[in-house]
Amino acid sequence: MHLTRFIPCRIPHLLHELSALLAQEERGAFWELARVVEAFYQHAASAQTRTAETLYAPYDPDDETIPVPTPGRDTPLERLYDWVDGLFERANFDKVERSQLLTKADEEVLTNFHIDADFAAIERLAVYTRGRGAKAVRLRRAKKLFRLQENELDTYKRVAIVVRTKEEPFVLCKLFKDVPKQDLELLLPTVRIKMKLLDKLKLGGSGGAGAYSAWKIIRLAYTYAPSLTKLLAVPFKLVLLPVGLLLAGFYGGKTALNYTQIRSSYVTALAEHLYAITLASNRSVLGRLARMAGEEDTKEVLLAYALLLAQPEGMSESELSAKAGELVWDRYRARIRFDVEDALRKLHELTLIREEQGEEGEVLLVPEPIHEALRRVDRAWDDLYSPPPPDTRLLRLLRRREEAG
Repeated sequence: MHLTRFIPCRIPHLLHELSALLAQEERGAFWELARVVEAFYQHAASAQTRTAETLYAPYDPDDETIPVPTPGRDTPLERLYDWVDGLFERANFDKVERSQLLTKADEEVLTNFHIDADFAAIERLAVYTRGRGAKAVRLRRAKKLFRLQENELDTYKRVAIVVRTKEEPFVLCKLFKDVPKQDLELLLPTVRIKMKLLDKLKLGGSGGAGAYSAWKIIRLAYTYAPSLTKLLAVPFKLVLLPVGLLLAGFYGGKTALNYTQIRSSYVTALAEHLYAITLASNRSVLGRLARMAGEEDTKEVLLAYALLLAQPEGMSESELSAKAGELVWDRYRARIRFDVEDALRKLHELTLIREEQGEEGEVLLVPEPIHEALRRVDRAWDDLYSPPPPDTRLLRLLRRREEAG
């Protein structure tokens, strides 16, 4: 079973759970540490998002500022994809591979619902998912004699797509909620709904009835036209021509109207479905990603540090990963794959932990005391706004020597 890295809780509630693991005298400092850590990672995510928004500006279909030059081959499109991909990674989204997007089961679903995803019209596509859930839907199936039944579908809590079609120069970003796993293809802008067999029969029946009625009227006209032509002293064809044109216009227009109504009902149903599940579009997706990425970074760091602080003699990386998974399952009944490597990387960057050799030769992760950790995080926050060191002649000389060496 594939496990998500997403920790399904809000930061304040997680802090209540983690502070309960600590000694009473450490809890106040831990809450203060959490406040600074959250501000630090929200700032870091926002800085990354501003770069992504700058790269996205030439491809944003909703941009209202002064137009930038038309995107060309030299525009850093690949850099945009890399930065956006990095944001989704920090927000603990899992990327769906193209080979997994349209499986045989998905093709059967699309065929049953008469939907064409039109992948050939897509130049670039990336799909990201986060969180697992379930949703009850009510369906009528032919094998159940069209009786209304309630089925439970597995869903993704959040789904995002980044797509560029071959016809448009823009890059579309969309964020959705509670999407059934087999409905990912419905989110693409290239989706085309094909007419169902029942609607084809309905349309064909309407056209057939119209053709039969027209044939009867023309036959009737043939019966009485000779007498009418003699009375009006006009050619036979001049009598039948307006009758034929009138019938063709009437029944042809009726068939076209029926087709338009059926097609509109399909488009309306799809639009209502997408409207109900859409959370953000284009640039607003990047802004929302910044908040989500900052939250996930904060939760990972605080969860790992609190577990280590509750066991100050240290623990191994595998023990830390297992304890984090157990805590989330015990408190929130959710199975996760705790990204322990990423959490430890952040803790090392903030110098909140150190590594020591255990009695059996294994590497133990040991936390810094809470008050020392608070000073180090506060110093890391201050360093973000520290001015760069002066570019002295000595530094320039050392830099040239490094480049030459």
